[in-house]
Amino acid sequence: MRQEGRSYQTSGGWESIAFILLCAALLVFGLLMIYSASSIVALTAGESPAAYVVTQLKNTALGLVLALIVAFNDYHTWSERLLAPIWVVTVIMLGLVLTNLAGADAYGATRWFSLGPIHLQPSEFAKATLLMCAAFFIQQLFEGQEDLQPVLVRAGIVMGIPLLLILLEPDKGTVLIVCVTTAIMLFVAGMPMKVVLAVAAGALLIIAVLAMKDEYSRRRIMIMANPWLDEYGDGYQLIQGRYAFGSGGLFGVGIGNSRQKYSYLPMAHNDFIFAVIGEELGLVGTMLVLVAFLALLYLGFRIARSAPDLAGCLIASGGVSMLVVQLLVNVCGVLGIIPLSGKPIPFLSYGGSSIMTTLVLAALVVSVARTSKASAPATAGARPSFRVYEGGQSGFRVIEGGGSTTPESLRASRDFAATHTRGRVSVGSNGMRRIDLGPSAGERLRR
Repeated sequence: MRQEGRSYQTSGGWESIAFILLCAALLVFGLLMIYSASSIVALTAGESPAAYVVTQLKNTALGLVLALIVAFNDYHTWSERLLAPIWVVTVIMLGLVLTNLAGADAYGATRWFSLGPIHLQPSEFAKATLLMCAAFFIQQLFEGQEDLQPVLVRAGIVMGIPLLLILLEPDKGTVLIVCVTTAIMLFVAGMPMKVVLAVAAGALLIIAVLAMKDEYSRRRIMIMANPWLDEYGDGYQLIQGRYAFGSGGLFGVGIGNSRQKYSYLPMAHNDFIFAVIGEELGLVGTMLVLVAFLALLYLGFRIARSAPDLAGCLIASGGVSMLVVQLLVNVCGVLGIIPLSGKPIPFLSYGGSSIMTTLVLAALVVSVARTSKASAPATAGARPSFRVYEGGQSGFRVIEGGGSTTPESLRASRDFAATHTRGRVSVGSNGMRRIDLGPSAGERLRR
């Protein structure tokens, strides 16, 4: 018999339940904080204090529909069978953003697709597309399905075109998130750490060079270092954010009692919602948010470990990593550690495109978990080293199984192969292939 995929490490399924519950808790908490942070802005505009949260609820409902469609289908449907049309649609939308036909400017960048009632940010949806593209090519690269050079060329074209279009908007924050996530996926697949760091450093260097060419980006770097250089201009938002954190203290002033949201802190319900959390819930509240995302990361990697193949492992680990990396990009920008990027916090910040993409990424992780439980054999837990053999007149040979495919084992296999370069593949008289790792014991003794 033949079994497709890799050896399974089943875990009872509690991780997927905990992952969904934690996502739901973050989603509800985000709606609460959006209502608190946006109520005064809505009243000032002559609208209901719940106007922003009602809009967010509508976008969340649409995102949940997309998430259910993604989660209840095998992830191979999205990462392999439909990947080409998804990529084409993504590129078309990114290209239209740069035209006068559908592009819309906002805060110094052209990132929005606006055509009639449709108003969305294609670079947000592109993150899910690029995640699946990265998983597809990394699987081909590490499973040796094709020669190395053609895979790298295709990966460079398929990944490079959307990233270039995103850079032209410009949206360096999304490019940074995608590059860091891809580096994490390479490490999970078994790439040596020094190579991963070299790839990440190269991507960061390119982004830094592009940032220094742009007056707008250079200004943000200067303001990050000292926002009081332009206290009532570009540095105003960072300064007001620091006032919010300072007012919150250890336990905060209470939910709904923020003073900075009274038109002092711009974009309090979006880019700077972490500052409102710090003011209303204090240092304890902000730390609990970070702990919740770390728990999400842990659960996502547990699900990735039980994935039925390398693609599933990469999609689960990459999807949850992308959410956490985006959180860190936002938090570090609000704290003045890196330049502001305008990237929202997943689940918590206001934004239709953001919440829909966040739910789709979470649904991809759930899809991997569902596929893992559906396809894992009943004996996987009791016999983790189970091997599958194929019989014939000349005996049996191993087809699948018999080992772990954790990042540590993959790197160990790679290192073993690197130190045993004398191996060769030969075909016997019966037509069966065998791997020779070197001269036989008799040959070595004769020498």
